Amino acid sequence: MRVSDTAIGLGLIIFGVAVLLYTRNFPTLEKGYPGPALFPNVLAVLFILAGLGLSIQGIRRGEKLLKFDMSALSRGGLINIALVLLSVLVYIFLSDVLGFQIISFLILFGLMKWLRVSTPWCVVVACSVTLGIYLLFAKMLLVPLPWGLFGW
Repeated sequence: MRVSDTAIGLGLIIFGVAVLLYTRNFPTLEKGYPGPALFPNVLAVLFILAGLGLSIQGIRRGEKLLKFDMSALSRGGLINIALVLLSVLVYIFLSDVLGFQIISFLILFGLMKWLRVSTPWCVVVACSVTLGIYLLFAKMLLVPLPWGLFGW
């Protein structure tokens, strides 16, 4: 199955509008400082603009909204999709127990090994991405990440 650019664009527009509507009730700060709705609103506008661009491209090409072509999706592709969804579920259920750093390293390492990446590269990339996300969100943006049993 292939989804046209028009359908993806419409989905992005709907998502952006939903975020804008949802953030209307966010609190505002005094003296004109941007409140917690600023970042989601900026992203929502970018989603809407990207959706408009994709929709226009799809309409110009005359694409159908959905084209069912199951031959493009192999058994390995289905397994890859299932593994990514399983990884999300594992993260949801085990991140509070193991902590963000351990579970994200294990998931990244496992997915890369499944895709036949060499072990040294798996370790380097999994460590780098985990550390980068941790530093960005936990240290710079002060987003609380799950600590786990070890308190990291």
